[in-house]
Amino acid sequence: MPTAQILTIGDELLSGDTVNTNLAYLGERCRRLGFEVVRALSVRDRIPEIVAAVADVSVDLCLVSGGLGPTSDDLTAEAVALAAGVPLVRDAASEAAIAAVFAGFGRPMPDINRKQADLPAGCDVLPNPVGTAPGFAASLPRGSYVACMPGVPREMKKMMVEQIEPRLRRRFALPDIPRRVYRLIGRGESAVAVEVEPILAAARARSPGLEAVYLHYRAATPQVLLILEALAGEGGARATEEELRSFDAPFQAALRGSLYGIGEAELEVRVLAACRRAGLTLATAESCTGGQVAGRLTAVAGASDVFAGGVVAYANSVKTGILGVREDSLAAHGAVSEPVAREMAEGARRALGADLAVAITGVAGPGGGTPEKPVGTVDFAVADAETCTHKRVQLWGDRALIQHTAGIVALKLVWDRLVARGLARVEALDD
Repeated sequence: MPTAQILTIGDELLSGDTVNTNLAYLGERCRRLGFEVVRALSVRDRIPEIVAAVADVSVDLCLVSGGLGPTSDDLTAEAVALAAGVPLVRDAASEAAIAAVFAGFGRPMPDINRKQADLPAGCDVLPNPVGTAPGFAASLPRGSYVACMPGVPREMKKMMVEQIEPRLRRRFALPDIPRRVYRLIGRGESAVAVEVEPILAAARARSPGLEAVYLHYRAATPQVLLILEALAGEGGARATEEELRSFDAPFQAALRGSLYGIGEAELEVRVLAACRRAGLTLATAESCTGGQVAGRLTAVAGASDVFAGGVVAYANSVKTGILGVREDSLAAHGAVSEPVAREMAEGARRALGADLAVAITGVAGPGGGTPEKPVGTVDFAVADAETCTHKRVQLWGDRALIQHTAGIVALKLVWDRLVARGLARVEALDD
């Protein structure tokens, strides 16, 4: 496999002011392309540090994000030019494109923005259709290929997919690396490992390609992703797509109940798809999660034909006034209770005219817990035309983690109801 390094630039990445999501995105794109990322580095907006990081590149590809803006701390183009031993040159086409962006805003281009058109001599200019900063790609003296992109995520992502990736496919002989992702909720990594490791060990003897299959786990509370990658073994033997698919049946048998899908598609995508096939509409009633489940569903394009709507019933007056929760249920059992969760789910179905509804009420913390209902106590209910079921779960973590986990658990309970009715199944599905 060709090797890659990811270099992200900016003081804000090291100070904690900005979460470095670009690194995760570029690492994932490299994997899809067939590059093995062997190093990731973040440096400040300092010429010597950027030059040193670029000059030290000894891999096939270096992807760089950040430092292409118009201000005095945007120094990537200058630093790469120094590392490559070439001067900066004003690119007339880029300067005109930047001016056109400002003209579209109805104002002249500030002189400070002309700096963004100063690029290393001889580089391959990468136009930016959604911003002012062009990117560029060039070969370094030691033979590595460097591609520089803006740090703004939407600009970086568009440039990576539309301009850099086609160039990489032409430049490098990229291997096709079959990959299988198994998505689980309800078991920890160790419990999953106990079940699947013997299955993989037995399979390794079947072929040289399977012997080289790489297994790794990715924990993202409350989910666990089990990932198989067909890396090359001795003599270049690599497992085929069909060989990786051969794990589907034994993994499903071993992980029954917790395995909800195979592939890249998230749980909300699968819930919506199953409801769509069955002709069902879905509603939510949320208290402690504050609308997170509705947010996850509506983030999926096309959700409107399934998702009827949601009620954030944070105050008890909303629970009673909109969802029809009974005052005596609240008085006798409290807002975090089985009766209230059930009445919220049934009320959401009724109020929003949905076929299926999920309700969540809990203690997200940091205060509000009691010995009987400590922080992290969450009651869920799922209601449809046939029945209403309840589940209480004790979650752990801070407020944000409890809310996040509760939202995903709610969707898993909807998924479980669809499976029980024969309306959903574990299947391979990508976004």
